[in-house]
Amino acid sequence: MILIRLIIFVIIFSHCSNNYNDTILATYDGGQLTKSELIARIGKNKYNKILKSENLLSTIQNHAIKKIVFDPSKELIDDKTVKNEVQRIANNQKLKQVMDHLLKNYTLNDSIIDFIYASESTKYTIQDIVVTHRLSYSQNKDRSPKEAYDISKKIRERINAKQISFDEAVSIYAEHPSVELRSGMMGPLPYGKLPKEFNDLIWQSTPGDIFGPVETKFGYHVFKTVKKENVDNPQVTNRKKVIKKEIKGGRYGYLDEYTDSHADKWFTMFGGEIYVENIDTLWQIAESIGLFEIPNGISILRLNETEYTQPLAKINNQILGVDWFIKQAHEHGTFKKSRFVKGYFLYNTLRDLLHRQSSIMWFDEHKTKFNHHKTQNSIRTKQENHLFKEYLNQEMNKDSSLTNSIILNRLAIKYNLEIK
Repeated sequence: MILIRLIIFVIIFSHCSNNYNDTILATYDGGQLTKSELIARIGKNKYNKILKSENLLSTIQNHAIKKIVFDPSKELIDDKTVKNEVQRIANNQKLKQVMDHLLKNYTLNDSIIDFIYASESTKYTIQDIVVTHRLSYSQNKDRSPKEAYDISKKIRERINAKQISFDEAVSIYAEHPSVELRSGMMGPLPYGKLPKEFNDLIWQSTPGDIFGPVETKFGYHVFKTVKKENVDNPQVTNRKKVIKKEIKGGRYGYLDEYTDSHADKWFTMFGGEIYVENIDTLWQIAESIGLFEIPNGISILRLNETEYTQPLAKINNQILGVDWFIKQAHEHGTFKKSRFVKGYFLYNTLRDLLHRQSSIMWFDEHKTKFNHHKTQNSIRTKQENHLFKEYLNQEMNKDSSLTNSIILNRLAIKYNLEIK
């Protein structure tokens, strides 16, 4: 699809160029290179410099050749998997635009900075019971996320009904001997030590408050605030400015919460659903058939060996199975290298891929928010450069006696390249 879209883009661009009497610098079978295209690739200042130099012809030829390689790349490039890299370049550029847009519009409320600043002068001790499952980072018990949630809900209900005390709940439900030994106590804890979901609740609580079920990457928690104590921290000059910088750098989880909330919103906007129970089943099958390689875990590219056909998610009325996620892994970042030693990492990788797809779909629907023409030029240029290198390497691997100039001359002759 990406090649079809880009061919359409070239046709439209050429049509617009002709409408504006754009100067044609070179022609070849199936296309041309115009002055405006070259300026878009190298910049106006650089173009003006080479205009007066001896490098103009070679520059025109070089960029025309790159267009030649790109346009019929389906026929020229033997390795058909290269289209994954072409798509990956487009995806990464769009996602960069989205992330830059989010960061540009990210404003820090002074109340957040004040809250963190005040929180640093207190420490809390809590009593925690965590119920783990197969898709949690802490995986002590072999159970589904739903089973873990139901157990944690039951714990809270029994405590609320005064059927058991919190101490008794720890002795009954603690999953690790060390947790039971210390009665589930954690602390005194400084602010920022725990996941943000915990921080938000604990530092706005009073001793005796009970919370849960609360989901974190470790599982489902039921916890009690036991003690709050003031601490004397040495005063740091301009500490609030430092806190603001730390938040923008990713500390305390506020930035992640901000970007994740937008990705979740877009995922929901496009009718997104993720089927956690089916992902749990997929993980169990992958383990049971021996896909787990010690110590590296399970490769995302081998998940189709499970022959699992149930949907893992849905977006934009499209049901998404294992094959869709493997395809996306090839077309996004370094996801094709993803290996999972826990179900937690499988779930989060699939969720990340869904968030990336949602963000790209949002980008495509809101082109007016971005310099779309500039983005498309950047994508096209990077894709051309990649395919150009791939083609040169391919031809040299076939015949080590070939040089760049020989390969380029052959292409120029084959496609009747003519510099105007």
